[in-house]
Amino acid sequence: MNGLNQKTIIITGALGGIAKATIKAFDEYEMTFILLDVVEEDKAFLSTLNNPYHYFKADISSSDSIDQVKIKVQEQYKKIDFIVHAAGLYQHIELKDLTYEEWNRQISINLNANYYLIKSFLPLLVEHSAIVNISSIAGHQGSIAHTAYATAKGGVLALTKSLAIELAPKTRVNAISPGLIDTVMMQGMSDEKRSGMIQMTPLKRLGKTDEIAQVVKFLCSSGAAYITGENIHVNGGLYRD
Repeated sequence: MNGLNQKTIIITGALGGIAKATIKAFDEYEMTFILLDVVEEDKAFLSTLNNPYHYFKADISSSDSIDQVKIKVQEQYKKIDFIVHAAGLYQHIELKDLTYEEWNRQISINLNANYYLIKSFLPLLVEHSAIVNISSIAGHQGSIAHTAYATAKGGVLALTKSLAIELAPKTRVNAISPGLIDTVMMQGMSDEKRSGMIQMTPLKRLGKTDEIAQVVKFLCSSGAAYITGENIHVNGGLYRD
């Protein structure tokens, strides 16, 4: 058995491409979904799920907002098995144009929100629980005009390693660093830049959201029971440690 049945999972950025694929991957099992996003509930998508869900429209960059969600969740659910932090903000802004407010917003959504979420829900995490943080290739190699994003994602990697030590043996904490994934984020690129980046990727294509979701599912499963503090690259060979 893979240890994924009769579990409760929190997923942030729930209506983004990677998160939606992750929800569908876990929906094959007996799961209860606690879903957070800053936008209105997508009833058309969520109505396709086989499992019960509770959707919260919440600003995860606010610790107060996260704490309010936690209070409501705690009233209905007594335990959390998995946390998948998939929310993110990716903006193309050169340093000379990057305002203090934009810097702080990106750091808050892409890094601080991880801390707020895990800190708030820590008392509800059960034995053999797992946390999966979505980082980025940018957190390893940097990215032109994405300084705040890359800085935050690098911080996510350090947070993952630190919490893997601190929360063991009760909770495993791992990260995934996607490369060029076919999401709305990539669709905003010019065709020329998109084509050029694909050519730089050894596998010569964009990654699929389901390819990230399957790694998330593995890291939460009993098959990854002896894995913690690790980062898995899913980037078609574009970046290699």
